[in-house]
Amino acid sequence: MKRLSHFTKGRHAAVLATALFAGALFKLSAFIRETFVTSHFGLTPLTDNYFSLQQLPLTVAAFMFGAFSRAFTPAYAEFIHEDASAEWVPGLFLYSTLAGLLLTGLTLLFAPAIFYSIARSQASANFQTLAILAASYVPIIFIGFCSAIWMSHGRSLGSMNLTGLPYLVMTMSLTGIGFSGHLGALCLPISLTAGFTVIGAYSVAALFAEAPFRKTRNLFTPWRLPEFHRFIRQMTASSIETIAYSASQFSMLYFLAREGTGVISANNCATRIGMLGFSLLAQPLTCFIQGQLCAIGERKRQSVIRAYLAAMAICTCVFAGAVYHFRIQVIELIYMRGNFSRDALGNVAEILPAWLGYFVILSMNAVAARYLFTISSGAAYTRHMLCGYALTNCLRLIAAGHLPAASIIWCAVIGEGTALLFNLRACVTRLPYGGPVMVTPELAGAST
Repeated sequence: MKRLSHFTKGRHAAVLATALFAGALFKLSAFIRETFVTSHFGLTPLTDNYFSLQQLPLTVAAFMFGAFSRAFTPAYAEFIHEDASAEWVPGLFLYSTLAGLLLTGLTLLFAPAIFYSIARSQASANFQTLAILAASYVPIIFIGFCSAIWMSHGRSLGSMNLTGLPYLVMTMSLTGIGFSGHLGALCLPISLTAGFTVIGAYSVAALFAEAPFRKTRNLFTPWRLPEFHRFIRQMTASSIETIAYSASQFSMLYFLAREGTGVISANNCATRIGMLGFSLLAQPLTCFIQGQLCAIGERKRQSVIRAYLAAMAICTCVFAGAVYHFRIQVIELIYMRGNFSRDALGNVAEILPAWLGYFVILSMNAVAARYLFTISSGAAYTRHMLCGYALTNCLRLIAAGHLPAASIIWCAVIGEGTALLFNLRACVTRLPYGGPVMVTPELAGAST
């Protein structure tokens, strides 16, 4: 038995190490891509517009890899363990695909309003950029479904790799276009859509190998199945939180766009560096944690989540401190080439500390969210985050035009940091399905 325990721990360590390595590879590819963009185009209105418009597909990706995964993964795992099938999934997949197509049409229909809100011009090139980016919505949905199903089976490494591979393909596409000598403004959206399309095609092929897709009922009316209703309750709470998060992100772009030319591009560079730890460290750990929470017994989850939260806090704070200490060297190493100027370096360095603070808050909230949704307490997490986003945007209204651009991000650190305090309290005072905490010998031993 002891040998089996050591084998299991060794296997978990190997999976986690591989996940961290894969996260580093995907992040490196993202930095290569960003360096390529800034060195060839600089921090200009063209890059401002592209980095603004790319938030649309990235928002869909954030929903599928975040809100959808939080609700779908434990629900699918539960039904698979009960009867080896989840016959409501094909119907959900069908309507999700139709929703992606509808979203593509709405994006093109309301293009002028989008340009006015988050871009700085309505040039024809911007409309072409938007049309190309909108074509990536449906492939992102395919990737989100496949990734969540793999996570439900405990394949956390495969799930994380699937969501990271599109960015590797993006980098390869962009650099390939550049070396071919056909580099232009449209190469940026083309490379992004190519990344999601290639991996989306693989994902949809993998989905149809799953048992629920080979046997289904009520394909057009999945809501008739009682299991579907249980999933929808958690999905609603998760979706509301993500919609509010996306609105908060777009409000950030709105305020930054009015700070002057190059601010959005500088913020994008600072985001890449400030959120470096999220891709390298927090995201692999969160995927691993969710897989573990789905696999262990209900009574063990609370003691386990305390350990995971403490580990995440220590790791993220140490990482953020190290990046802050070497921030100038890191910015120079990544971006200081081509059309990237010394003034641009100063702008990025000014915004970077705020993103490092946000990285710590976001990582802790991600772990808390996985736990609360696993124990069917997602509504509590949603309430806390909605209040945090409201506080964030109230502070932005006060700070806009009076404080430096970095204050727009610091407002999110304060608002979502306040929500984190309430999420942490919920994690240590709730048992599965929202029941009261019972002081058992097991929990008492864990707390000491």
